[in-house]
Amino acid sequence: MRLCKVVLIGLLAIAANTPVLVHAELLIPRSRVENANYYLLTMAIKGDVVVASSSRISALSASYSKTETNCKTTKMRELGYGESLSAMTIRPTKWFDLVDGSSKSDLANFVCAIKAVLVVP
Repeated sequence: MRLCKVVLIGLLAIAANTPVLVHAELLIPRSRVENANYYLLTMAIKGDVVVASSSRISALSASYSKTETNCKTTKMRELGYGESLSAMTIRPTKWFDLVDGSSKSDLANFVCAIKAVLVVP
């Protein structure tokens, strides 16, 4: 149901000829079992690049990150990290290759799949 809302928001943004912005709390499918859940909170599509905010929630802690993913080159960089979105420390990293099965790789696969549905080439 939430993915349907994301698609609808994206289609409305495309029809209005505006940048695609998504604000939701979508569970990111993981390729490995872990005692935490990852959620996509926001994403904005700028050409081949997806800027995303996500969270990692476990029984013991919560953390948040903001990333840029280039869906064409399958590279990512972390823009910021913190214990909340509002208190995030912004320190962009260099672009890096993704490791299959990592949480960052799963995030990239998820946001690039959403981008592929929302953006018509």
